[in-house]
Amino acid sequence: MSSIRLVILFAAICLATGAGFAQTPALDSGAGPHVDLTISQRQTLYQSISKTQKNSAAPTGFRATVGALVPDGVGLAPVPATIAELIPQTKGLETAMVEGEVVLVEPQGKKVVAVIAQEP
Repeated sequence: MSSIRLVILFAAICLATGAGFAQTPALDSGAGPHVDLTISQRQTLYQSISKTQKNSAAPTGFRATVGALVPDGVGLAPVPATIAELIPQTKGLETAMVEGEVVLVEPQGKKVVAVIAQEP
């Protein structure tokens, strides 16, 4: 009888706190912070950043993917104010040009939130 009470209590706690198992992403799913951008926004960002920032080689062991930590050797610059006005979700982010790709970075944790390649 006590094990049934434990199961009921556990279920009640889960329901009360909103902890639904189907809605909880796996911790190792690779899901990290990201910024959703339209194709047009991606093109605008790429064109602007590629003209103003030097293209750098990726440091050893670094691959620009969403959620990756940017090493100290990568030169970051704030997203230009004109771009942040056009594309509000980039406000407060930093950017770098690495291996021909524009990398958007969340400055506090230095995590990559978007990688933008040149559109064909």
